[in-house]
Amino acid sequence: MSNHIMLSALLGVSVCLAIAWVITLFGNHKLRLTLKHQQDKEQRLQHFMTSLSHHLRTPLNGIMGYAEYIHSSSQEPMVHFTSKIILENSVEMLHLVNDMLDMNKIKEDQLQLALSAFDVYDLLESVRQLHQARATRLNVQLQISTNQRTTLKMTTDPYRLRQVLNNLVDNAITYNRPKGEVKLQLMHDDADNTMTFTVADTGPGMSREVQAQLFNDQTALAAEFPAKDKAGIGLGLTLSRQLVRLMGGKLDYRTELGVGSSFYFTLPIHPPSGGKA
Repeated sequence: MSNHIMLSALLGVSVCLAIAWVITLFGNHKLRLTLKHQQDKEQRLQHFMTSLSHHLRTPLNGIMGYAEYIHSSSQEPMVHFTSKIILENSVEMLHLVNDMLDMNKIKEDQLQLALSAFDVYDLLESVRQLHQARATRLNVQLQISTNQRTTLKMTTDPYRLRQVLNNLVDNAITYNRPKGEVKLQLMHDDADNTMTFTVADTGPGMSREVQAQLFNDQTALAAEFPAKDKAGIGLGLTLSRQLVRLMGGKLDYRTELGVGSSFYFTLPIHPPSGGKA
């Protein structure tokens, strides 16, 4: 009798193990199919976004060209005004399209850094000049602050560095308050031979909820701080963090409610060899 019970128990255990094995096998197969489906879906999405970005740039460049021609050649006030609006919005749209294209290149490990030597202060000044008109229009003071007293050259990708600083300054102006300040700071560390870039604003600061989503979803930032000018909202911070990482640094921030926010990153003046992302 005891042998019969033992055999029955062993048979029951064997059946349970067989069923568990079948369930595991089926589950693993289903998981592999799900992962493959997800990977295929992401690849199709990236291909679509890349194709869309490429196809949008051509008509946008055409719109910008004609708007600029009309803006510069017409003396009619209303035509001059409307063509300027078309041109400004086309530029913002082109920036968004370029950001989408860059994000896809980063995901596919295809973004190349074009390293060259350049004067850092000249680059900062070009960023300030680009945003000065908009800052003045929104009653925000924009200035450069640096501890560097002489001309200093660094080697990185000046286009990507300018792209990051443009995104940060644009956000700092957008989410500021009337009569606020935006300071583009440059600090040279002789000991480490590095440059630290900081974009500080006197805006309202960011809540913990916004901070938790900051580099994933900038719509959270826009929802908390409805701005009178929404230029710059989109992929800016997410892309900027990725670009800074590719250049050898890390984009971080400090914020205090009612006081303001600062975004900063440190880059080597002469990065390690190699320019591939």
